[in-house]
Amino acid sequence: MRIFLYLIFFLFLNQIAYSKIVKATGVYKHLGNISQTDACGKAEKKAKDEAIKNGLGLKISLDETQKCKEVEGVLECEQNQTSVLSLNGEITEYKVLTQEDDVENLADQKIYFCKIEIEANVEAAFKEDSNFQFGARLNNDTFKNGDNLEISIISGQEMYLNIFQFFPYEKINKVVKLFPNEKEKINKIKNNKFTLPTPGLKYVVEFPVDEKNKKSIDEHLIFIATKDQVKWLNKYFSLEDFNKRLIEIGNKNVVKKEQKTYTIIK
Repeated sequence: MRIFLYLIFFLFLNQIAYSKIVKATGVYKHLGNISQTDACGKAEKKAKDEAIKNGLGLKISLDETQKCKEVEGVLECEQNQTSVLSLNGEITEYKVLTQEDDVENLADQKIYFCKIEIEANVEAAFKEDSNFQFGARLNNDTFKNGDNLEISIISGQEMYLNIFQFFPYEKINKVVKLFPNEKEKINKIKNNKFTLPTPGLKYVVEFPVDEKNKKSIDEHLIFIATKDQVKWLNKYFSLEDFNKRLIEIGNKNVVKKEQKTYTIIK
């Protein structure tokens, strides 16, 4: 989906600044449609995401997890949620402990898999201030093509809000800034309770035209609030590129982050 200019979105997060060494495992299965080298790369990425989640004691809320049950490709959706959650931390160093690369022979097909276990040093990505709070809510969790998106926001103090959309299915420009935008340029939030879009604008949801073989897809909102104004690019090629910038900002700024998953159906 694209929320065209008619757009927007939100945030929140709580975090502890420390370092921890953890072990984590990632498994990727496929039907032979990709190389085992690529499969092991995906397994390693899953292991890193799990390491950050476990090392920082992060959890995806039951409410968010439930949203993936409505999507075609539940496991993919859950992994996308974990990838967004892993933005809360970074791996400063790691090593691969074991790698298992094999195939399971089932009755009617072969299932290829790669399983990787790593040991990683995990650190929190940004500073925290427990008094710096933010909350947001969508008008719906499931949208049809052409539906309008509305957002209710509550903040406890002044903050600068930036909102990004994560498109897991895109090959490039996976992370796109939704707010501020050409129509809504001021992102300093002063009111403790307000609604988006601003009067006169609409945020219209669209099912991606290139996903014609799917009946539903998951997309994810990343809400970033900071105490000081921060410069961002309008687009990032990947979640990893976006994470690098978030870590840079987190070293100098108090940050709050939250994620929201929503489903689009045809």
